[in-house]
Amino acid sequence: MTPAPAKDLPVRATLKELSPCEKQLAVEVPAESVREEEEAVYQDLKRVARVPGFRVGHAPADLIQRYHGDKAREELIQRLVNRSLDAALQEKGPLDLVGRPVISELKLAAGGGTLTYVAKLEIAPRVPVGRYKKLRLTRRSAAITESAVEQVVKQLQEHHGELRPILENRAVRAGDFLLADLTQTPAGKAPEKKRDLLLSVAPEPEKESEGISKDLLGMTPGQKREIHLKDSTALVVELKAIKEKVLPPVDDALAQAAGSFQTLADLKAQVRKELTERAQAGQRQALESQALEELLASWSFEVPPSLVASQAKRLLKENTLELISRGVKPEEVEGRSKLLTEQAKRDALKDVRIFFILRAVAKAEGLSATEEELNQRVEALSKRLNLTPEEVRKDLEARELLEGMAWSITRAKILDLIIREAEIEEEKIR
Repeated sequence: MTPAPAKDLPVRATLKELSPCEKQLAVEVPAESVREEEEAVYQDLKRVARVPGFRVGHAPADLIQRYHGDKAREELIQRLVNRSLDAALQEKGPLDLVGRPVISELKLAAGGGTLTYVAKLEIAPRVPVGRYKKLRLTRRSAAITESAVEQVVKQLQEHHGELRPILENRAVRAGDFLLADLTQTPAGKAPEKKRDLLLSVAPEPEKESEGISKDLLGMTPGQKREIHLKDSTALVVELKAIKEKVLPPVDDALAQAAGSFQTLADLKAQVRKELTERAQAGQRQALESQALEELLASWSFEVPPSLVASQAKRLLKENTLELISRGVKPEEVEGRSKLLTEQAKRDALKDVRIFFILRAVAKAEGLSATEEELNQRVEALSKRLNLTPEEVRKDLEARELLEGMAWSITRAKILDLIIREAEIEEEKIR
């Protein structure tokens, strides 16, 4: 039901501080205002309410109250709370609210008496601007060694290697590849056989903490071997053939097979370029992490508990999903729940404090995302999604993500300034 337009609602309000980020607002709406709003509610209800034996809009007030009294009371309370809370906040404001006020102790006296309630408010902290310039940071080297380039080329060589059968009659060695049938029998369950699997034997089986490489050494084609795992699963390996990987020479032909390169030198130049870009990104990330830790250590203030709780809940969910996606068993994740929860709380507190610190720096320095910068982000996203900028912006607004995009631009500007103004010592290479 849409409330009828009404004049400003007079209220009596008392604001009490519970903590730097929590306040309690006691509100009282006078009886006269309650009666006026109640009349407006019933006038609105009369136009749409259905009462047996009467056409819509023609039922007497006492019957509307009998049939729709509970609905009218709910509507009355909702209107009075919304309007009175706005009026009380304007009277006691400006208050930088975080989240929605929590209403409790609501009482509406019978027969058109006063309405009273208590609203618990969370307030953005007053952040005293601390030190954010001249931070002492260490920049690690982004230099790329020739051995790092050679390592990537070696990986490309491995990727383009070819498996070939071993023709000589010999036993399995470290680094071999095996064509085998595998019968797996978990404890208390029926066996399951898989045929023509390709198994790899580790180059250094003795260094394996898990795996079956050591158990495969010495087998010969046609042989069966039973292996027992730590979880009591029994494996029967039936070896069919031994293969070895033959690597191509590291030359121009490898470079051409690896991509649009004419020579090995071209390939190495591209590898060096990509490694350098990755190292520089890591270098920047390390500087940002150091800067944020410096800020956390030197700025002191309280933050709204609800923000920390909601961020901790989000982080816990993300961390749990990450563990499961990495193959950690659900029961093992459950066993870590207490540790994961505590870690999420600590990380959430840091995240929320960092947000308010950076917001204070942005205000002090007059930093924000411009409309042009926001449009550029939207346009870049529209190209990746093959949509028009208008469609992307509309979708971001509908999902309330545009503000987050603007903050990411602002955050980058803040960190640019902090790092630019820092006293940076170059890491010594030993």
